[in-house]
Amino acid sequence: TLNMGMFATQKTKEIMARAYEESTRAIDIAGNVIAAVNTTGGVKYLELVAIPIKLTAGARPIDLNKTAVAITIILPNGSAKHTDNGYIYNGSVTFNKTTNFKDTVGTQLNLLNATWLYARTDEDTNKGDELLEPGEIVLLVFNASDKDGGFKTVAYSRIIVEIKPPQGASVTVERVVPPKLDSEYVDLDIG
Repeated sequence: TLNMGMFATQKTKEIMARAYEESTRAIDIAGNVIAAVNTTGGVKYLELVAIPIKLTAGARPIDLNKTAVAITIILPNGSAKHTDNGYIYNGSVTFNKTTNFKDTVGTQLNLLNATWLYARTDEDTNKGDELLEPGEIVLLVFNASDKDGGFKTVAYSRIIVEIKPPQGASVTVERVVPPKLDSEYVDLDIG
């Protein structure tokens, strides 16, 4: 019975440790959410949105390929688009280092498709790997509008993104597109 008691105690510790790990966040927002704006033509709208992500203090590396990304966009007129996992691996851009996400991604993504770019990494000079490690910052970049113009994320639209890493709690980012979309980029945290 002493052996059973030790076993039960050990199992309880393991379960509590796993529950604690799941209840704490492994990732966090690493700055302002920025969007690239299409300013040509009549209606101005968001093309791409970039959310900077980093590990929280003490968190273990996260496999970005196993991180789900749910995206919902609700337009002011009430119409909406949603995906439970918009992340796609695109060999020509995913995990690339970038200084300008719009130039790096270009037209590689369809509506609600998302990919990871590195803003800061100690890996190779052109490309990072699938693991988000301490000190690194990645950009979750997703397409917010149809290429053919059928669905445009315009002013006052609501954007909700839930990032679900393989371990730790998910992170939800919710922003409203500001009323003024006059420049090539807009900070969604300021409005």
